[in-house]
Amino acid sequence: MAERKGTDSLDRLHRRAKALTGMPVTRRDAERALAACLSDSDMWTVIRHSHAPLRYTTCLWDLMEKEGLLTTQDGRLTLTEEGKSLAEALGIGPPMTFDCPHCDGRGVDVSSGLLKSLLERFRQIAQERPTALQKFDQGYVTVETTIARVAVAWAKGDLTGKSVIVLGDDDLVSIALALTGVCRNVLVIDIDRRLIRFIRQVARSERLTNLEAREHDLRNPLPDAWLGQFDTFLCDPTESFVGFKVFIDRGLLALKGAGSAGYFGLTRLESSLSKWQRIQQFLLSRGAVVTDIRDRFHWYENWDYVEKMRAWDWLPAKERPRDIWYQSALFRIELLRTPRISNEPVVGDIFTDNEAATT
Repeated sequence: MAERKGTDSLDRLHRRAKALTGMPVTRRDAERALAACLSDSDMWTVIRHSHAPLRYTTCLWDLMEKEGLLTTQDGRLTLTEEGKSLAEALGIGPPMTFDCPHCDGRGVDVSSGLLKSLLERFRQIAQERPTALQKFDQGYVTVETTIARVAVAWAKGDLTGKSVIVLGDDDLVSIALALTGVCRNVLVIDIDRRLIRFIRQVARSERLTNLEAREHDLRNPLPDAWLGQFDTFLCDPTESFVGFKVFIDRGLLALKGAGSAGYFGLTRLESSLSKWQRIQQFLLSRGAVVTDIRDRFHWYENWDYVEKMRAWDWLPAKERPRDIWYQSALFRIELLRTPRISNEPVVGDIFTDNEAATT
């Protein structure tokens, strides 16, 4: 009887939150949002454990609070006794993590050997990087994440002797790539001239002769000189579906063809599984196959503009995060054929859609 009542209650809350937000979510997302509330009381930690679109979960939590299932105070989310009883009736427990303590679950240990020396050198350089800007949807990952991303591509054979292009680079992955000394050449393109100036300065001071930085807006076509010239691309695209396609299409246009590879990140906070499905269908249509997905691989430093981001108004408590809360999965794709893609201008907003939270 308690389980039936709990099921009806969660179903009702889920349907209401889905209708209010227009999000393409399932009841399983409601279960994840409820389970996350059992993981901790810190709001940002609960968000990190929710594994569901932030716009939907914050709406669901608001409805739960109105029904006496949840309380919010001093930046903390706490299930009431009634809320705990609901979770218990449904057999829902806190999300479990069994991450390796040496690599934070990434599967790459950057704390020893060759990667340790690379990390130490890169850390010193990254301290002087420009701050992240909201207008470009910037938000950079930790230095450990950048080195781990490079290590994965290196281990996959996508760097040694290869030509690599980086599309957008507040993470400074182009510098880390060049520091390995194994890439034939590295080209980084970015709309932010502050980043381009910084990367050029580092290339000169570190004598990275294989690193070139060029200012370019990805909404504009790629120059002919860059088309079909690279073995590997890396990017961290904006997660609106339109913006994602722009980044990936430009990356694919730059690749030589079958056997070339691409790397990018994708969250669960700004991309529902429905969007993940659309993205995978899009990649297949482009002749690419997903070879690797490493969940919660990218850990992002907290950005200064958190109070100005779209999701701030949705949050149940207005407290700035103290620890890392924003994470994304690392994807690797490989081309099976040369795709037919139009290299045309893209007009309009590529940063926002109904699921966007941090723009």
